[in-house]
Amino acid sequence: MRIQEFDILKGFAISVVVFAHATFFNFEKFPVVSQNLLMILATLFAPAIAIFFFISGFLGYKSYVKRKSFGKFEGPKFKIILPPYLAWSTVYLILQVLFGQIIGMPYHFELMSVTEKYLFGEAFLPFYYIVLLLLFYMLTPWFSNFEEKTMKKLLPILFVVGLFFMGMYFVPHYFGKEYIHPLVAYRNPFAWIFFYTWGMYMSKSGNIFWRKRPSSWLIVGFFAAYSLSTFEMVTVPKLNQDWESYLILGPGVYVFYFFAIKIFLWVSYKISTRLKLTSKIFSALGKNSFGIYLSHGVILMSILAIVLLFKKNFFNEGYLSLNFLGGLIGITACYAFSEIVHKLPKSVEKILM
Repeated sequence: MRIQEFDILKGFAISVVVFAHATFFNFEKFPVVSQNLLMILATLFAPAIAIFFFISGFLGYKSYVKRKSFGKFEGPKFKIILPPYLAWSTVYLILQVLFGQIIGMPYHFELMSVTEKYLFGEAFLPFYYIVLLLLFYMLTPWFSNFEEKTMKKLLPILFVVGLFFMGMYFVPHYFGKEYIHPLVAYRNPFAWIFFYTWGMYMSKSGNIFWRKRPSSWLIVGFFAAYSLSTFEMVTVPKLNQDWESYLILGPGVYVFYFFAIKIFLWVSYKISTRLKLTSKIFSALGKNSFGIYLSHGVILMSILAIVLLFKKNFFNEGYLSLNFLGGLIGITACYAFSEIVHKLPKSVEKILM
């Protein structure tokens, strides 16, 4: 049975990913007021990756229980994910080489560095999610064999562990230090495994909690955690240019993920029952979310290249409105591209997405 609110929420989450990567381009060149307003708004939508992990855990458990075999579960998952991951990683690596030559900064790869980029999803920064997802899929059979009570006791421990590692990256920035590089923080499985395991637990227990009206305490927790996460986003000294790391790797926003997933699932359920057009749009994006995730970097870079043909100084100034328009065009183009790929021969489709 397909859970429609999952498709809707995945569609929303992948839209957030594309818009975030578009709107944060040249972020350091925005006026300070625009920077703060964008960070406050973006923090509200920061749970996108945690949402993907939760849904993947929920569906991953159902898939494993249906197949009841490590090989029958892992085999199809890797066949679906690995070929397009490797193909698109190669595309992004080639683009890095070509772009480096264009701007006069040749990009040289050594065998070891190229291997690391494939192994750790470093060909394109957002691919850390895919690498972690494959790791969590490998752990799924083991977690699935836990009793429900055991999984319930494990969840608070995993949450605290994740909170600790988020703090290890984020808190030192308040003191002008960075002990953990963002590339490492993104790929830390302990920072994300709670959300995958939480999804598994809810699937195992059959608890579709989001179809009930949120309690007053949940709503209060949502706004309190959101306030905390926006406070840390605005106040923490920015020690690097990777703005996404500040958006999604803080301890405050990590707490916000917990409440936001519940609220966003409830909103998605309500959309599925009341707003048919909105439901149809986000469901379509959600069903193509993997293809959009893989291709959106190339498509956004293509849009940027077109803009540069008409606005040579685009790199030197910040244009929030143009960035937002680029995100809108980008998500539309990504969806159209995914639909085109699905109509290609199966052998080609399996390689691309």
